[in-house]
Order: sequence, then structure tokens, then C-alpha cells
Amino acid sequence: MSITHEEAVKAEQAQQILNSEIFKEVLENLKQSYIDAWLKDQDIDNVNSREHLHKSVLLLSEIEKHLRIVAEKGKLTQSYINKIRNIV
Repeated sequence: MSITHEEAVKAEQAQQILNSEIFKEVLENLKQSYIDAWLKDQDIDNVNSREHLHKSVLLLSEIEKHLRIVAEKGKLTQSYINKIRNIV
């Protein structure tokens, strides 16, 4: 399996994850859970906890972003593979 083929396979897997209803639900539930905990924290001196929750919310977006990058990179790779096959 060549590297470009591996990238195409990974892209397909990443796209399947992104399209998965359970993945979308898990991300949304985690995000809401973190936000709820953040809003319920009444201790004004508990800055570290709120910062941790804030970073957790941001990290969820980074995970999704990375999956999208893998998926898009693979689409470009697959397009390149198809182009080469048509030339050869």
C-alpha cells in the first residue's frame, strides 16, 4: 500500500467519523457538559477549573478540525491518484 493510498484510506475513515451521528452526538454532549459545569461553578476563586473546562470546549473543536484536515487531504490525494490513472 503506497503512502498516497494510505492517505486516501485515512481520509475516508475520517469522513465516516465526521458523518457519524454518534460522533456528532458525543461532541455536542461533551461540549454541553463542559459548558454546564463551567456555568455552575460559583466559586470565584476556582479559576483553574473554569480555565480547564474552557480549554476542554476548545479542544473538541480542534479534534473535529483535525479530522476535517485529514479528510480533505485525502480527497486531494485521491483526486491526484485518479488524475494519474487517467494519464497512464
